[in-house]
Amino acid sequence: MNKTIENYKDSVEAEKYVDSDKYQEEIKRQYKERVSKFTREQVSDVLGILNIPNLPVIGDIVEARAGNVHATYITPDLVVKMNQSNNAPDYLPNKIVSDRLGNRAPVVNVVAYDYFDKTPFEVLVMKKAKGKMFLDDICEMSEEERETIFKQVLDVVEQLFEIKFKDFGRINLDGQESYDSYSDFLTKEFAEHVAKIKTDKLCSPDDINRIEAYFKKHVNIFDKTESVFTHTDLHMGNILHEGDKLTAVLDFDTSLKAPKVRALISLIAFIDNPQQFVEGTNDFSKFKGKHFYHLLPLLKEKFPEIFADPELLRKLNLIGLKEGLMWVSQNWSAEWNAEMIKGLILNELPETDLSQTYHGRALAN
Repeated sequence: MNKTIENYKDSVEAEKYVDSDKYQEEIKRQYKERVSKFTREQVSDVLGILNIPNLPVIGDIVEARAGNVHATYITPDLVVKMNQSNNAPDYLPNKIVSDRLGNRAPVVNVVAYDYFDKTPFEVLVMKKAKGKMFLDDICEMSEEERETIFKQVLDVVEQLFEIKFKDFGRINLDGQESYDSYSDFLTKEFAEHVAKIKTDKLCSPDDINRIEAYFKKHVNIFDKTESVFTHTDLHMGNILHEGDKLTAVLDFDTSLKAPKVRALISLIAFIDNPQQFVEGTNDFSKFKGKHFYHLLPLLKEKFPEIFADPELLRKLNLIGLKEGLMWVSQNWSAEWNAEMIKGLILNELPETDLSQTYHGRALAN
């Protein structure tokens, strides 16, 4: 899971709970409670309804490892994601990327997609890509080996930027939801999170009101920006490779029609604080305290126009505020919520000097 602003050097105690066994067990328990489960027979039935050739035997359908927010199943040849909520599509961006870039970039290869039409679920069926997850061996690699793969990942990000839009918003809701500016979209999302936090009393009224006032004061900074396809959850768990060759970038579920700077959020988090992407999983201990700062110059070199923006830190700061409140509103952990709000109040509401914000410190490495 990507919580964006959870690494606060000014609040040592906040780090300790995130690093604790208690917190990891809490998140592991939350995954079990929140992620839908389907039987292997249900998965097999859905594949049959969608006329997938060479159906796997029941025994070859296995649940993906912990850490997936959506139910994910793996067969020798396929990856299947299933969702029983019909509030809004979750998987549609994967099909868009597969259709637009699948013949020229290492991205997901979608075999079938259904949204409560042929099946009683939203279903995404993808061809299983070759290779292993970057997550599995990145810690054992040399810096040069990591950089070789990361450069190829950034090439894919650049190709995604070539997919342009006239509006802003969630790609899952393309045609249903449209915003003239990213400021409008960000404000709408922010307001929803704030309303949930206030309704559920997840922090003090004074704290949330202070964060809200700061956000509203600065959010119009995004009004004049280009809208492109942005992968918002790009980290070592969504990258496959064979040796030094990138074989697939995965998991476009939460992709947005947004300015290019939005793609930096997860990439910087991956570089600065990768442990957040494996919370509540058996991989946490391997990534605890790790960082990959040697990848940061590659990111800056690839997208110099983004880093040349004099308002970059303010934009990252505002997106980070919205993301932080999103996680608080979802209420995964009461203690973590308190630490997040404390960190936002202490570090993320500067009027002038943004060097001590999360992104200000991360980019200084």
